[in-house]
Amino acid sequence: MHNRNKNALLGLLLASCSAPLAAQVISLDSMEISSAPIENAVQRAHAERREANNSKAVIEAEQLNQFGDQPLGDALRRLVGVSFAGANRAREVQLRGIGPEYAQVLVNGRRLLDANSKRSVQLDRIPSSLVERVEIIRSPLASQEGQGAAGTVNIILKQHAKGGNGEIGIGAGHMESNGGLGDATAFYSLGNDNVTLNLAGGVQLQRRNESKDSLVFNNSGANGGELGTNKRRFEQGNFLPSLELRLDDDNRLNFQLDYLKTTEYRDDIAAELEAAQNAVRRTEFEDRERKRTNLGLLSDWTHQWSDDTELLLSLDLQKADEDTTRDAKRYRANGNLDRTRLRSENIHMTSVSPTLKVKTLLDAHSLEWGAGARRETREEDNSNIENGVVRPITAARTYQIREDITHLFAQDTWLLPWGDSLTYGLRLEDAHTRTRDFNGAKQQTSKLSPLPSISYLGHLSTNTDWRLGIARTLRRPDLRELSPTVTTDSGTLARPDTGGSPGMTPESIWGVDLGLDHFFNDQRGLLSANLFHRQFSDKIENVLSEQNNGRWLSRPENAGDGQASGLELEARAPLDALGLPQLTLWSNATAVHTRLKSEATGETRRFLDQPDYLFNAGADYYLASLRTTFGVNYNWNSGYNQKYRLSSGKTAENDQDAVGRVDISARTQLSENTSLNLSVLNLFAQNEDSRATTYGANGLLENNSLTEEGTYRTFYVRVQTAF
Repeated sequence: MHNRNKNALLGLLLASCSAPLAAQVISLDSMEISSAPIENAVQRAHAERREANNSKAVIEAEQLNQFGDQPLGDALRRLVGVSFAGANRAREVQLRGIGPEYAQVLVNGRRLLDANSKRSVQLDRIPSSLVERVEIIRSPLASQEGQGAAGTVNIILKQHAKGGNGEIGIGAGHMESNGGLGDATAFYSLGNDNVTLNLAGGVQLQRRNESKDSLVFNNSGANGGELGTNKRRFEQGNFLPSLELRLDDDNRLNFQLDYLKTTEYRDDIAAELEAAQNAVRRTEFEDRERKRTNLGLLSDWTHQWSDDTELLLSLDLQKADEDTTRDAKRYRANGNLDRTRLRSENIHMTSVSPTLKVKTLLDAHSLEWGAGARRETREEDNSNIENGVVRPITAARTYQIREDITHLFAQDTWLLPWGDSLTYGLRLEDAHTRTRDFNGAKQQTSKLSPLPSISYLGHLSTNTDWRLGIARTLRRPDLRELSPTVTTDSGTLARPDTGGSPGMTPESIWGVDLGLDHFFNDQRGLLSANLFHRQFSDKIENVLSEQNNGRWLSRPENAGDGQASGLELEARAPLDALGLPQLTLWSNATAVHTRLKSEATGETRRFLDQPDYLFNAGADYYLASLRTTFGVNYNWNSGYNQKYRLSSGKTAENDQDAVGRVDISARTQLSENTSLNLSVLNLFAQNEDSRATTYGANGLLENNSLTEEGTYRTFYVRVQTAF
């Protein structure tokens, strides 16, 4: 851990090392398109970034898929401020080092249902090859949903082919020590001036390995532990057709169907060690199968009311299911069968969301207002058969929830006489939540939240913009956090039991963003700095406590008020000024400092499980004779060291080591419409280590848990062609 600060400062320095190249000033009107496809994508992304009323980063498909990542999460690691809770995880995205519950994930501008109870979409559901571009919105507007305190990831899926009527992509690869990978995607468009049908979809086989070993110690020495194997295989199919009907010059109908299906096969082996850690006490083998299905239909009608006014009326219908079966057998050290368990968990969700939006141009003002509602239902149930006998179900996983959220918003973008723009607005969200748990107990909560926002876009020169954004956002509790029932796990520091807290209130977060962007070299180059600050009221955190029976329990609580402040740096520098126009260096870095006043203990501490620094550095080299772009990227997460008091008077300490990964790729343009990608991901496969420790009120060590998790190289090749 002692190299953490030095590495972080080096990262921040490298992110801004290309500042002298900013002297070249080029007008947008004279922008030239590069012959390298990745550089073309960068130019388009920078142009969209400049046109936005609020602060956001944009990455297009060619750049996003440069390294051939299958799951979208692995590709997003290279973007500024993006991280995940573990080197092998790519599901629940974190922005600016703050927990995933503060990152809002939208798909085509709307929230998809996901059985994940944290109100977010798990990114392993979405293949990178189906993505057109990704937007990371730092500061929200009133016209957008108000739950992205750290930011919003808006994933725009491909609906049609580029450069022709159709497009096909096929990929194959191998993850070391795990097995083969593959994907196939296709897009086809047909129609005329009045009717357009877009067909898009694909299949994918991906793998993850989250195996880890944990050793536990107490003040007397070794105290057992667990050797864990966790291998996952995902088989996915996605079908995303859309239909556009132009009824006349003033009316259009659009229908978008979303069908996503993922079947996950997981092999779990948990070998429980004897206290002395010199032998295995017993081993449990579990085969888990989880099927996740999403079906949605978004219908909208766009009506041109007049030359200056447009009306959009939409209806979003969604249904999602997740069905899991777990077949486990546990054996003693002598090989005798100790226990059999057959469990099932079923989650069913529905959502209905009508929306009305109106846009009007009035002189120098672009007015937008609207209203909408969303009714979402969620039901969970389960079964448990142990040693052939039907056992009581898991009460914490048996409940019903209905949540109704209505909203109103009004927003104005004012083009100021000197060329700057000011966007300001107010969003009102009224939420009513009704829960019914396994015992029939009902609870209702209601909350009306005003969410004002203001964003200023200024121009210091032709190629230099600055932005100021101020907005209030929310974080509503995890749906499972509303049930007080305890779910039993190992009851250890590494794997505590968990329970909910139905009395929690939503967090309220005020945010400020101040950023500066400078573009150069035909808008292929970028130097950017963004300061951010978030003020949290009633922050929710999972807090550990030791129970009377000696087991550890983790419950979410309104832990207190806190704040997060930080700096984001981005640089992309084509080295034309050094006579190397074919070489581009790029980097980004995020530093965040957090502070929370704990209501339970009165201490002031950092946020839990929050890395201090995130860093990426990379280079693209375009070899024109081979029509090939070679790429390399280094991704680094500082980890964290946190020490905090428990309400019992004891002290807990969690230490997560820094971890880095290197990815390399080569993208060759075989012809005008065909490209070939070769990549090696996580080249050095660094292990990820963590420690969890508790100290008594007297300061003496009581328990210590050491966890080691390996990571794995991936090799991948992909061909894509348009026709």
